[in-house]
Formats: sequence, structure tokens, C-alpha cells
Amino acid sequence: MEQKRVGRPRTIDPAEVSLIAVRLFDSRGYDAVSVSEVAQAAGVSRRHLFSLFPSKASLVWGGLDEAGQRFRAALAASSEFVGAEEAVRAAYLSAVDFRQDEIELTRRRLHVIDAHPALASEGATSLAQLTDVVADFIAMRENRDSDDLRVRVVATTIAAAARAALTWWAIHSDEEPKDVVSRALDLVMTPTPPPDSGIPPRTQ
Repeated sequence: MEQKRVGRPRTIDPAEVSLIAVRLFDSRGYDAVSVSEVAQAAGVSRRHLFSLFPSKASLVWGGLDEAGQRFRAALAASSEFVGAEEAVRAAYLSAVDFRQDEIELTRRRLHVIDAHPALASEGATSLAQLTDVVADFIAMRENRDSDDLRVRVVATTIAAAARAALTWWAIHSDEEPKDVVSRALDLVMTPTPPPDSGIPPRTQ
């Protein structure tokens, strides 16, 4: 008896699955769509879906974690001769410099997060950790403690402005997201001079 040949298993692109999921969440509401419905629409088993995404919320948040990784990498690679806040600004712009094939997915993710406050809380820990990264970086560059009032206020303000700008872009704008974030950061930032500029740093 001739045996049936077994081909290679189908390769599943997590980004494609996420896009299918957020399209459903965006059109019908996050709470109205089950994980089973997402799996069926994506043509995968529920078990396989959970092997790619540990929770329903991670179908939405996954790609934004990638932006956080880009942010950290850009910050780590920043020149010591660039002022702290300007380095943070450049890192945020690098993080939101999405490829064209990521734009719809990113926009819909942000739509869904904005429309569902409970879902937004799922990413609160990651966002707080990113703010801590900013605070630690500014403190290191300015020779301050990471719990210094100025450091915490500046780090929190920059992080909040970047998040607000990205959400505003997703809902209101057809511009490049990095251009919107750039304008928003310009509204709240007063960069400190580079270490060797000869300009006295602020002391408040």
C-alpha cells in the first residue's frame, strides 16, 4: 500500500495572525471575538495559536513589544556626545519607524488598545519598564539619581507624549508615525546640552 507523503508543516507568520486578529477586534470589538474565532479565521488550531501567542492580549501587544526592543537598542547605541534627552528622542523615533507592511497592523493594534481600557492595562507593566529605561538613561548621562525629581518627571513626560502621539496618529493621521511623534516630543522637550558642549547643565 502506498504511503501518503507528508510535506513540510505550514509556516505560520505571527504578524499575519495578529493582523487577522486585530481586524476582527477592530471591527467587532475585542471582547466580542473569541480566541477560537481568531484561530478559525487564521486557519490554525487553537492550540497552535496559543503556541504563538500566550494570551489573547498578546495578539494585540506583541508587535508593540518589538518597538520597545528597537527603542532599547537605539538608546544603547547612542553617542555619549549627544545630550540625554536628544538621545531618548532619537530612540523613540527609531522605535516608531515602522515598515510600510507594519502600518495597518500597528494602526489597528492602537485602535483596539485605545477602545478597550482593560486591554490597555495589560501593557502597563511593559510601558512602565520602558519609562524606567528612559529614567535610568537620563540619570546616568546627567550624573543624577534615577529617583531624582527632574529625572522622573522628564522621563514620564517624554514617554507619555510619545504614547499619546502614537495613539493620535493611529486614529487621526495618515502621516508617518515618526513624524507625528517627533512633533509631539518637540512640544515637551528641552534638550540638555551634550557633555562636552561647554554649556552648564541645568541644576534644578
